[in-house]
Amino acid sequence: MPAIFTKIRKEDSENTRQWDLLITRLLEGNVIPVIGPEFLVDDEKGSNPHQILIDDLAEAYEINSHPKSFSELLYDKDFDANDRKNIYAMLGDAFSQPLFQPSKLLKRLLGNKRFPFVITTSFSPIVEDAMKDIWGADRLRVMKFTNDPSHNDDISIRSDINKPTVYYMFGKVCHSEKKYVVTDYDMLSFCRSWLSSAERPQNLAAELQSKYLLFLGNSFSDWLSRFVCFSLKGKIDNQPMGMVVDPIAEDSFLQFMKRIDAFTQRDAEEVVNKIESLIAEKEAELKKTRFNMPQQGTDVFISYSRADAEITAKLYEAMSERGINVWYDRNSISMGGNFMNEIIAGIKSTKLFVPIMTHNIQEQHNEYHPYRTEWKTAIDLASGYGRTFIMPISEKDFDFYGSNIPDALKACNAYLYDTDNPDFEPFIDEIQKLLANI
Repeated sequence: MPAIFTKIRKEDSENTRQWDLLITRLLEGNVIPVIGPEFLVDDEKGSNPHQILIDDLAEAYEINSHPKSFSELLYDKDFDANDRKNIYAMLGDAFSQPLFQPSKLLKRLLGNKRFPFVITTSFSPIVEDAMKDIWGADRLRVMKFTNDPSHNDDISIRSDINKPTVYYMFGKVCHSEKKYVVTDYDMLSFCRSWLSSAERPQNLAAELQSKYLLFLGNSFSDWLSRFVCFSLKGKIDNQPMGMVVDPIAEDSFLQFMKRIDAFTQRDAEEVVNKIESLIAEKEAELKKTRFNMPQQGTDVFISYSRADAEITAKLYEAMSERGINVWYDRNSISMGGNFMNEIIAGIKSTKLFVPIMTHNIQEQHNEYHPYRTEWKTAIDLASGYGRTFIMPISEKDFDFYGSNIPDALKACNAYLYDTDNPDFEPFIDEIQKLLANI
């Protein structure tokens, strides 16, 4: 075979491997997007809100040199220290009200809720606005690095990485200078702190080392891009770095990323399209076989009465949206001959057992139902664990503690949900905290 075709086949194979790795890590809940200015807006003036602001400020100050950065803007004109300080306040004033709409591509990427934790390298609140629309303002946590060790936000426990969060890597726009990155000097100062083990957010930095980072729209120079990657990832030889998507990245930087086994792409829209199509394919494959027999090694095993199939499906969907690997007997495999042995094996290998308790359970107390065998298996297992294994969830108006269910289940704290308007998110938060420590 001619060398040119051999090279093409190798490249195709490598691309397939890299895409498989990305989608696998994504479905595991282990991908963190790192989103920069070039991915944020669809504006008639351009796609980079920073450049739009620079152009507007240049026009206001009658600067005709067409600066490409805030540093060029501030140092091309004869600004004094107070003038430069005023720029921070002006930017703070500008963003005191919504200034830009998040791009359609940004909303598509984040809209599938596979990325609860997002890092932004822009000081603008555009990613935050998109996340509020997707997750709800009351659920979204906003965290920021301010280049002040006493005020830099950090996650407290590992499971925080699974909560809807926007983290401002280089500060969030405000009226004060030095609190967020505008100039090159600001960037050098912030990067120095991120590279310092004493100043960076310790828990977040430790968690990011094992994550796959998806860099989008961070059009930094070659060496600054390397500093940003290394600041977030720490070591670059223990886990795959991730993917870099940048249409104007320097070739030298892309070659560097390839050498450390990072996946590089140029077209952000093609990447989002590919992610969407591959997720759809994987989910379609999974749906065909997922409930044919009990899976082993899951995060959660749901035990329920057939009469509660509707609420169980809602709980399953809510957990799956949060990246939790859940199995329950959706296809009534209990009609098969060896079903109970398979069920017991599934319970023994799961991390958490979630029985759903409703009035139907009480009404069925004189009937035979497999879920009682599931309870017994879980209760026997729980006695051998030194941690929580059983997490009951119950209708609010069902007398969980006064019912005739086994005392060993009553001894577990049950999460109560409203039958008419169930909100499973606080329960799922607790599930994720437990999973993070198992």
